[in-house]
Amino acid sequence: MKERIQYMDTLRGLAVLLMVQQHLQSWLWEVKWISYSFTWPKYPIMLSLHFTGWFAAPLFLILAGAGAAIMHESGTPYSVYIKRGLLIVTCGYLLNFITPNWFDPGSWYVLHTIGFSIIIAPFLNRMGNRHLFVLTILIIIIPVFLQTYLKTSLMPGNDDMNNIYLSGGIFRLIFAEGHFPIFPWLGFFVIGIISRRLVKLHRYNILLFISIILTGTGIFLGSLYNHGYFFATGGKLFRLFVPLQYFYPPLPAFIFFIMGISLLFFYLVSKNYKLFQMNFFAPLNALGRTSLTWFMIHVFIYNQVFWILGFYKIFSANEVIFITLFSITAMLYLSLKWEKHDFLYSLEWFIRKFASIKT
Repeated sequence: MKERIQYMDTLRGLAVLLMVQQHLQSWLWEVKWISYSFTWPKYPIMLSLHFTGWFAAPLFLILAGAGAAIMHESGTPYSVYIKRGLLIVTCGYLLNFITPNWFDPGSWYVLHTIGFSIIIAPFLNRMGNRHLFVLTILIIIIPVFLQTYLKTSLMPGNDDMNNIYLSGGIFRLIFAEGHFPIFPWLGFFVIGIISRRLVKLHRYNILLFISIILTGTGIFLGSLYNHGYFFATGGKLFRLFVPLQYFYPPLPAFIFFIMGISLLFFYLVSKNYKLFQMNFFAPLNALGRTSLTWFMIHVFIYNQVFWILGFYKIFSANEVIFITLFSITAMLYLSLKWEKHDFLYSLEWFIRKFASIKT
């Protein structure tokens, strides 16, 4: 069996931790947010933890792109990309059905975008890094035009992001207005392909440079809006500059920023991969190998089941922190034990079995 690429597991495990703590805070904490400016002075620790969760989905997509590049390196046939992609999309629709508190059957979430991206990965893998970088920028900017045409709300809720009955139907959600539409989130997958290529060639400085450029671009675009320039605040393409500090809808200023910071994580962990081979990080790496399984499990339990039991948004900040620490500890422990059995019957095991992928 081919030796695993350790830093990929480490980053997946980190992404799971960031995701779980943000989700549990969003679903269990009794505080109803009015705005960051109102909530931050009262709950700086909770909000700081929430902010770190911004980087979970970006890391998952970047790692999926890096994984597709690794598949290309090993000469993986196109049929395997299709099988793997379709299985992950299927997991996405399964999640829609088992969590009706959050999703509708036609909802388009991050798993759907990852699956779609893997299916088209062979075409992306044929492109050079410069072309892929330009494509990334275009994919991030395209939503400005789509959302302007569709008159997408700057504060959409679940009802908006799950609504397949507007003009355009489900394709409107897939490409522009879903929870994680292809535009701009495919861009993270594409930059992941570039990142893996650079790491393989030990071009870490270029990866760091790209991270700085993307982060700086996001800050610069947002600063134009904050300085009140008319083209940035009242022009037809003002969405290009609005520094909204959340994903819904995903606008370029924020997307560039979180992409840059996410690449910084990728840079730091991949460059110092030997550090994360220490036994201390074994539970984190095992967690990363079961990221999809824990993704599905924690959403079902803490979103759907807790909602049914009446535990939705009823806990204090301290109680949420305790539940989160207990849950994460349990996931790390169980992942490490599960590893001894080759993660038998996990979703990763099924994907490996039915898509002929060695993980």
